Amino acid sequence: MRRLLPALLLAACEGTISDVKPPVDPNGPFPVIEPKCDVIPAPGVTPLAKLSTLQYRNTVRDLLGTSGLAALATELSTRLDAVPDDSDVSFRTLDNRVTDQHLTAWFEVARGIGDSIEATPARLTALAGSCAVAATLTPGCVNDFLNRFGRRALRRPLTATELTELSAFNDGVRRPAEAIRAMVIALLMSPRFVSHVEIDGAELGSARRLDLSPYELAARLSYTYWQTLPDDALLDAAADGSLATEAGYRAQVERVFADPRTKTTLWVFWREWLRLEKFTGFATTRPAFAALAAGERLDYTQMVDEVHALTDRYTFDAPGTFGDLVASDVSVTRSADLAKLYGTSVWNGAGEPPRFTNRKGLFQRAALLVDGLEQTNPFHRGAMTRRAFLCDSLPSPDPTTLPPGSLDPPPFNAMSTTRQRFEAKVAGNTLCQGCHGSFSDLGYVLEQFDALGRHRTKEKVFDEASGALLAELNLDTSAVAKVELGDLAVVSGPDDLTAKMISSGKPQRCFAKTFSTFALRREPVIGTGEHCSTLKLGARTLTMADVFRGLAYEPSFKERTVGEP
Repeated sequence: MRRLLPALLLAACEGTISDVKPPVDPNGPFPVIEPKCDVIPAPGVTPLAKLSTLQYRNTVRDLLGTSGLAALATELSTRLDAVPDDSDVSFRTLDNRVTDQHLTAWFEVARGIGDSIEATPARLTALAGSCAVAATLTPGCVNDFLNRFGRRALRRPLTATELTELSAFNDGVRRPAEAIRAMVIALLMSPRFVSHVEIDGAELGSARRLDLSPYELAARLSYTYWQTLPDDALLDAAADGSLATEAGYRAQVERVFADPRTKTTLWVFWREWLRLEKFTGFATTRPAFAALAAGERLDYTQMVDEVHALTDRYTFDAPGTFGDLVASDVSVTRSADLAKLYGTSVWNGAGEPPRFTNRKGLFQRAALLVDGLEQTNPFHRGAMTRRAFLCDSLPSPDPTTLPPGSLDPPPFNAMSTTRQRFEAKVAGNTLCQGCHGSFSDLGYVLEQFDALGRHRTKEKVFDEASGALLAELNLDTSAVAKVELGDLAVVSGPDDLTAKMISSGKPQRCFAKTFSTFALRREPVIGTGEHCSTLKLGARTLTMADVFRGLAYEPSFKERTVGEP
């Protein structure tokens, strides 16, 4: 897998999305799945959340598009780009920080829209109707505009108080265009526009547990699956009450899920979960790397495209379970270069794709195996497998307690395999082994693949300075996998590891938990409704489409728990 962490952090014990502190096994840390969910508890506390930067940009563009001002969104691209990007330490959806840079950028976008509307009669007419370019702005014209544009902007009808406050901008002093401009800016700077405000639902036995209102539910559906505001069909379903019925809600969920925007959102999930944006490139100028890659044309984008095609296939085209994806031996690459690296043929997109003979599943694809250097890093591969695909916590080491040189790469030795050098790095040190014992073996199993993601039977060792081939060493890819608590069985290689992982059910539960975290913008905490939902959605028999779509049918999706005052 790619160098996901700084090169010196070979301990690889740092987590990204931390789990609840579980009991500790002497052989390594593993989470405990508990409790049983005979009675569905309340969701975890849902804090007030801003629109993610992706959601904000999409919302502005779509709001302008549905208001007849699509061209204006293009003109505002520089201002939209100035909205700070969310952190990619884990999922970007989890970054809920609001800084002065956000406020400034939001205001510049709102002002840009307002200025353009005021200065361009055609745009004013498109937004507010021909009555807005008359000499006097009538109350009826204002109400029609606010009821139409305001419902889209705030994702619900404006209240009587809001209508009164916004209508006050039509004070007889401002020209009609100035008054509309002021109303637009006020709406676009409202907390109701830039944030997910969910406080209108009915109480469910407690003042802190709320059933989402129909409009809040419409917004949660659209932002979960489309990353943008509800369309008119969702808002109309909220208005006429059909969204509050079982049949009406199901019809909207199915419609939303079938929309192409859902595919786009799910690819964001995969791309961020698998850290596909973190690869920093191949060290093509290093003689040793050039020797390793001789005869290959490497394009990381093509590797990522393959993962995209594979996840789409098992979600939409040939629906399968997450276990099916993890064990899949089909090759869906359209790239001749990647097919050559794999030793398979190019798929033309029609009929059954070709099949691998030397690898299986999602985790053995080049995009998840490549490294920028000529050497693999089993610590990184193992930590990624343990943390991301099994959802096990890895403790963060205290740097002050580590022996001198602990964070240095293991010394080069032409007669030692990468595994042997990395094993020697932590041998005899109980402090290091306490952490590495939980994940290093997973990385050693994956030594069957080189730093390009190619299958190999021997490890080629190159001189870093000259690129000369120094040795071809036998590989040992057997190890104690420790997939589950107390599991000390030895696996013989990557395929054996994949089979053991699937049979444990942990990757399936991890997949459901990770998608819930991405979609609901908070990690499922043991004892909450989200946790019970992930146990249900982590069933091995559910297709991935069932999991993605099924989250919207869970009680925790339709409710909110308000934090303590």
